[in-house]
Amino acid sequence: MKIYDIDAAILSLIDEETGEISDFEAFAELQMQRETKIENMALWYKELIAEGKAIREEERALGERRRACENKAERLKSYLGELLNGEKFKTAKTAISYRKSTAIEIEPEFVGWAKENAPELLTFKEPEPNKTAIKAAIADAGGVNYAATVERVNISIK
Repeated sequence: MKIYDIDAAILSLIDEETGEISDFEAFAELQMQRETKIENMALWYKELIAEGKAIREEERALGERRRACENKAERLKSYLGELLNGEKFKTAKTAISYRKSTAIEIEPEFVGWAKENAPELLTFKEPEPNKTAIKAAIADAGGVNYAATVERVNISIK
């Protein structure tokens, strides 16, 4: 029986006009079933949270392993580049060649210079509300335009 079916059955046992229970044994049995369903849903919730945490930890461990492999591969690639020093290498199983590319290297002083002389070379982020400062301002001043403290009720399952 689903939880909403149990709730409906409980309501059907209660007389709407007098509030009396027509079958107390059935009412008690439905209450126990309802409590069992709620307990099982809460336990399922806890199981899902634990499984999500385990998956997150496994992702973290796999991410560390991935980064270690990528770093080792980059070091090996760099070492090969030093060994070959621009010389091509080719066998039946592998081939190493080189291609030219361009990249922009920016010195730390560039930003200061660009602010004064060429601001179009910079990108600026949009301002974001600082919720911590807004909360403090609301507490100190009693209010801030277009911002308010809202009280919420959050369920906690442990």
